[in-house]
Formats: sequence, structure tokens, C-alpha cells
Amino acid sequence: MTTCGVHGKQLHLFRYVISYQQAEYIVDNYKGRTDEEKLINYIVKEKIWNWTAEESTRLHLKHYKDEYGSNTYYPDGHSYANGGINLKVVTNARFRSEFIINGDGKFLTLLDKDATQDAKVNCSSFNYARQNDYIHQVLDVNPAGENYNYEHQFREEARYIHDKYGNRIIDTNTGKEKIFAAPKLSNMNQYENNVNKFQKKFKGRVLS
Repeated sequence: MTTCGVHGKQLHLFRYVISYQQAEYIVDNYKGRTDEEKLINYIVKEKIWNWTAEESTRLHLKHYKDEYGSNTYYPDGHSYANGGINLKVVTNARFRSEFIINGDGKFLTLLDKDATQDAKVNCSSFNYARQNDYIHQVLDVNPAGENYNYEHQFREEARYIHDKYGNRIIDTNTGKEKIFAAPKLSNMNQYENNVNKFQKKFKGRVLS
């Protein structure tokens, strides 16, 4: 599989189409008050065994901290329920099919007609790799980075913080545009408690 040139970009963007279609299939075919409940019912009814809620959700918690590090800002539409965590649930060999669930139990997909800024920034995407390893970085993570320029323009723009006129805001300390970014690995411990609670809650509902 190539990740270069026109075909590489098409393959990368197709990941969002697959992910959206998978989420819509769950929403349209299983009962539940929320997308989360429908996913649980899908896992239970279809006896899906190769799923987990324990994959890292770091890349789906993009936010911005002010210059003092005292205030944290999330994209518009972010849910602060369940500790403000966007939970990551994967199926299909416990990795390939990815569902990002916000605190209100709603799927975050890029192509949802009602996608919030949070959904655009922290959405799910199908993984071509089979596990979180070097191949995952090559096929799934790196193509979403700046070096490839493969991302949808509307998704890229959603990652920036804008003023009321729609202009990107410049950080006066760094001189760079303010952008929502994933927490550093070294900072994930501050989310650990809330992540564990959400994971445990989801797993408990599946196994109950």
C-alpha cells in the first residue's frame, strides 16, 4: 500500500468515509438512546469478541492551553460529561474499526452533517494497520500530519482558534497561530483517572 501522491491522499481520506459508514450502520441498525448504547448493543447482540476500550484516546483529546498553562480550551461542541473524555472503542481485531464517543455518548465522525468543531478535530478514522505499532504510524498517523498535506482543508481549519471575524488568532508569546493539539504523552497522567472511569463504565455495560 502506498501513502504517497494522489493515490496516497485518496487512501488516507477514504479512512474517514469507512469510519463514518461504520458509525452510521451502528446508529441505523441497533437500539439505544445514544450512539454509545447502540454500539454496546451491537457488540452484545453480534457477540463481537475482538473489541477493546483500552486503546489510547490521546489523539482524540486535542485542546489548547493558554500561555500560562492555567486554562484549557476545547473545540466548540466538546462535551464535558464523563470528565470531558472522548472515549476510543475499537473492534475488528481490536484496532481497525474505530469509534470515538464523547461524554454525551455521541459518535464523533468527520463526515456527520451536524459535525461540531470537536467532531472535526477529534473524529474517528478507520485504521489500515492491525495494531498500534510502527506500521500504524506509517499508514494511519503520519499521513494526517503536516508533512503530507493529505487532510481535508475544512478539518485542518477547524483545528485553529479563530476570532469573531474568522481570522486565526496569533499567540503573542510564540508568534504562532493558536491550534488545538493532542496532549503530550508525558501529560496523559492528568487524564488517566477520568479515562479509566469511562473505560470501566463502558466495559461494565457491555459485560452486564
